[in-house]
Amino acid sequence: MNVLQTIRSRKYLQRILLSFMLVVATLAVASLFLNASARSRVLSLQNEADRKLLTQINYNVENMNGIVRDLAVSLYNDEELLALKSGADYKQSILKIERLNHTVASSPYLHAAVFYNGAQQRFFSSLNHDINNSVLYGALESYMASRSGLPKLQLIPLDLDGNNDGIDVFAFFLYDGDALGSINDNVLILTVKPDWMLDNVKALNLVAERQNDVLFITDSEGEVLISTDGLLPAGLNIKQDLLPRLTPSEKPVDSFIYNHEDRKYKVTYLSKALNNWQIVSLQDYDVVLGSVRQMKWTEVAVTLSVVLLAVMLSVFFSLRLYKPVGQLLTLVPQIERGTPQGQDELSLIAANVTEMIGKLKGLEQERASQSNIAKVYQLRSLVGASGSVDENAFLQIREQYGIDIAYPAPLRLALVQIDDLQGLAAGQGAAMESLLYFAIANIGQELLSQDGSCEAVDMKSGHLVFICGSGAGAADQTAAAVGLEQLGGRFRELQQTVQAYYRITFTVTLSEMFTDYRSITRHYNLAVRHSHYRMIYGKGAVLEPENLLENEQNETLRIPQELERQLMEGLKGGDLQETEQAIRSWRELLGSFSYENMFSAVLHLAVTLSNTLGEMNSHNVNPVSVNLQAINRRILEKETLDEIEAVLLEVVREVAEQRRSGREDKSRLLAETVKEIIDRHYADPDLNVQRIADMLKMSSVYLGQVFKAQEGITVVDQINAARLAYAREYLEQKDLTVTEIMEKVGFGNESYFYRLFKRRYGTTPKEYRLKSAIDRSK
Repeated sequence: MNVLQTIRSRKYLQRILLSFMLVVATLAVASLFLNASARSRVLSLQNEADRKLLTQINYNVENMNGIVRDLAVSLYNDEELLALKSGADYKQSILKIERLNHTVASSPYLHAAVFYNGAQQRFFSSLNHDINNSVLYGALESYMASRSGLPKLQLIPLDLDGNNDGIDVFAFFLYDGDALGSINDNVLILTVKPDWMLDNVKALNLVAERQNDVLFITDSEGEVLISTDGLLPAGLNIKQDLLPRLTPSEKPVDSFIYNHEDRKYKVTYLSKALNNWQIVSLQDYDVVLGSVRQMKWTEVAVTLSVVLLAVMLSVFFSLRLYKPVGQLLTLVPQIERGTPQGQDELSLIAANVTEMIGKLKGLEQERASQSNIAKVYQLRSLVGASGSVDENAFLQIREQYGIDIAYPAPLRLALVQIDDLQGLAAGQGAAMESLLYFAIANIGQELLSQDGSCEAVDMKSGHLVFICGSGAGAADQTAAAVGLEQLGGRFRELQQTVQAYYRITFTVTLSEMFTDYRSITRHYNLAVRHSHYRMIYGKGAVLEPENLLENEQNETLRIPQELERQLMEGLKGGDLQETEQAIRSWRELLGSFSYENMFSAVLHLAVTLSNTLGEMNSHNVNPVSVNLQAINRRILEKETLDEIEAVLLEVVREVAEQRRSGREDKSRLLAETVKEIIDRHYADPDLNVQRIADMLKMSSVYLGQVFKAQEGITVVDQINAARLAYAREYLEQKDLTVTEIMEKVGFGNESYFYRLFKRRYGTTPKEYRLKSAIDRSK
């Protein structure tokens, strides 16, 4: 009773017991599935064994048929036996009987060899058989006479004595021609003992250890040829009850379950054997699945035993295992009101321990956070005002906050800027910027600390600062310098790592090497200035001080006037190639400027572009639709000269496309207007290019050039085409003379009209009218 009460009050014990029960249930279900699988597997193996057995029996029958066929062909074509087969001399035929006796005696399966001599109309046979010759000859003669188409080269079952007590022999007939008597009446008959087939079937059944199974062979009419000694079910009529179920199948060997008097039998048959015979196996279904059923009851007994033992063991071990859990439970404070009542003992203990660990971690993190905030503050102060920190204060700060800056040792400063930071801040916010700088700082410190000291601090000004020192001591300053000179390679590795993980790039600006920590601020300010050269070297660059020396010393202030004039003339003249070349030359020239002059030149170029576009729009009938303020804003937002170049190339291409499209629209409109004038005034004989140009107040030469460029034909050709089209319409629909039609459509010269009409339509106006009238009358 105490055990049951303990179990009811302890959810942990209940779950252990439930787990055991689930395992036991799983074992039971698995046992059922295994039994079903075993039954299917046994049937599959039995089907495979039946297939092999029946196939082997069929093969043996076919093999015997081949042996008898070869022997029959050999005897039939033997020249020494011609006297028996077709000789007319009875005495000579009798002399060859011994040869037949010898042949039959040498073959263990032959019963007799018989020749029917058509010339003598007489049978001749071997003598060493146990049937009277008159009975044998009478049975053969009766069979041959009763068959219009005597089977040839086939084993045929015969009941020689006619007692219906089974098959006496298998007869094998061989004769000339397709049918008996088609050439001659000579026949060779070999009779084969049926015992060889029955012995063969019994031997195979014995090898397969299936002595109690019934194996039998039937012919195409359902007559049982041979059968083993197996016990057939009482009252089973093979021919009437079983054989009708042996339907032809696509499979070489097929099977089915046959029910007879509340018992099941497994029937396997081969229906496409030699001579259309059927080979059938009959097995007791209970015997086939006997091992499976025995295994099933064994599994049931084992499963029940395991269930009982599992329940007993689960209770015993659960109580033993629960003892330390109960002791721990006494150390847990009383359950508070807010605690869920559904928790088990281990959950309560775990929750209590987790709460204590959380409080300890919170205290530890709070302490670490306060320490880290103080460390970051000291690093920022050192970067911003290192000159005001004396040596003792520096050493004390380094020791107190664990700042990893080597001293005295060579140092080098690196300034990191994330590329496309403006787009990042607009898309994901400033919090993402801080997280990315934090990730870069952690990865960078881990990577760079392998070679020496390294500290990183986010200056909250759009960049991150690394202060790197060599791992070598003061006694090995040369090795330290060499290590810091390779700092650019280390930062390239850092760029690859960050890009692989975060899909962002950043630019690194390195300072020169210095040995006094008081120079940190000076080199930091210089690195901030040098970082602006990302505009020239592009995103993801590692800027070394020596690479920027030429730009710093270049005092060029502005772009040459030739380049500025080339840009303006290219835009105004619509020469896209010249304009693009001017922009590319500008980009190449600015790459050598100092930062201040370069930025001024960019602003000057933006103003020049805006002024030129504004001037073009003020003097152009079709102004270019370009937002100059948007262009200036896009230029100022870009971080590199390559991006600014791309913006300018896009703008000039857009301007060129708008101007080209405007010209095409104007030319298209002019061509349509000319066609409309021609369509209205085609009947005017004075209509020509000059008159149309006068109507439109423009040069006739310009008008002709524009029209031909748009339509591919001249204005005169268009006038003649319109007149000829109306002339053809009048010829088909109006009862007017050709001369009247010519004048009506604006032609003044008849021969000219005829020549143009025939050139266009391949016939004269009169012939065209005649042909059109004939077509309408059909």
